[in-house]
Amino acid sequence: MRIAMLSLHTSPVSQPGTGDAGGMNVYVLQLAMALAGMGHEVHMVTRGAGTAQVQDVAANLWHHEVPVRPGQQLSKEQLADVLEEASEAIATHFDGWFASGQGFDVLHAHYWLSGRVAESLHSHWGTPFALTLHTSAAVKMHESNLPETPERLEAERQLLARADAVIANTPVEADQLVRYYAVDEAKLSVITPGVDHVRFNPAAQAEHIRAPEGSDLHVVYAGRMQKLKGPHILLQALAKARQKRPDLRLTAQLIGANSGADAYDVPGMVQQLDLEDVVELCAPCPPEVLAAYFAAADIVAVPSLSETFGLVAAEAQACGTPVLANRVGGLSHAVIDRHTGWLIEAEERVKSWATALIRLAENPQAIERASEAAIAHARSLTWTAAAEHTLNCYQQLLCPTAGRCQ
Repeated sequence: MRIAMLSLHTSPVSQPGTGDAGGMNVYVLQLAMALAGMGHEVHMVTRGAGTAQVQDVAANLWHHEVPVRPGQQLSKEQLADVLEEASEAIATHFDGWFASGQGFDVLHAHYWLSGRVAESLHSHWGTPFALTLHTSAAVKMHESNLPETPERLEAERQLLARADAVIANTPVEADQLVRYYAVDEAKLSVITPGVDHVRFNPAAQAEHIRAPEGSDLHVVYAGRMQKLKGPHILLQALAKARQKRPDLRLTAQLIGANSGADAYDVPGMVQQLDLEDVVELCAPCPPEVLAAYFAAADIVAVPSLSETFGLVAAEAQACGTPVLANRVGGLSHAVIDRHTGWLIEAEERVKSWATALIRLAENPQAIERASEAAIAHARSLTWTAAAEHTLNCYQQLLCPTAGRCQ
């Protein structure tokens, strides 16, 4: 098959943890690589601010940067205003292929902005399109109480109704899409993301990465620095735990960079909470280095206010590190509570996080037991399986009698 992966607002080859790059980038790249490894031709398409570029990423896999408003740095909020231009630019970029009979078999859009473009290209080329939202406005508003625009809500409602197939990451997300958007269950499939086990495994290590000496509990956070991802919750919990148990040395490394238009001053929070001696702020890093941070930690924290799946949680468990996370969205699927990690309820989150940190610092045996369970749980998550199920969905679009995807 020839497959177009549309990731308009952020490039799949960008460093996760910077700008708008995060778990979705990892998802698109890893899924594309797995499909390409199965012999299919995959083209990842994103918006670029320069000239048109096509990059060979791997065998059967290409990355296309299509210029839309060249010379202008556009946020994803601003990009919403140029979707028609983006659709026309991408259509022009590939029209020659269709004219020569070499068009795409399927379009797979990631996030609602890409969905709008896929909808337009579907009308232009007649190519069926699948949609994976990764995060939705209705769920985000419900779980985090953060605002979203009515335009996005309506766009997602229309896209979910018009897409030929809708792919959710977990049963939790699938239920949410039905509840908040009335998605037709006949075209809704659940495909769990995978883990790159070559990089994320218990043996991951880097010479310069070690847990601080004398730490009773060492915690690692990895992700974009923004309110939705909740690093402020972890920092506040560390400060509260320190007040309650000054005899315990709790340390943390926070890996990531600021994302989004909102002011979010993590260094200022660290200083204000008097955590400078126990908290280290680290720049985003390649996956093999991130894996070493995970493997060196006692706990990986995922304090997100809303999360469709939580790839960081899955990758941490693959490294043998249990996860402490909020019970939101797909995290209740990615983390098995009291087995591969621990889930925190919404009420009095900071207090609950502080209590959990203290309890874990006092009980290393619980961490050791959860570590073994985490490895076993993560072993079932592979990108090969995700690609096989996704391919089944694509084939169903082309041949409805081929059978449902899993």
